Amino acid sequence: MTIQEAYLKSLQKIKEEKIKDIKEYTKLAKKENLLNATSLEYISRKDFNNLIKNQDI
Repeated sequence: MTIQEAYLKSLQKIKEEKIKDIKEYTKLAKKENLLNATSLEYISRKDFNNLIKNQDI
């Protein structure tokens, strides 16, 4: 799996699970083997909370 695929998978899970905060996402990321919040912030160049808001959740 490429970084881009992992990134998209992580964003999709945020949308599907209606993740509202970083704690909730961290639990899901460990369980589902997703990118961690810091990696998502680095790749997107956005704060995690802004990233969630931009997912139209």
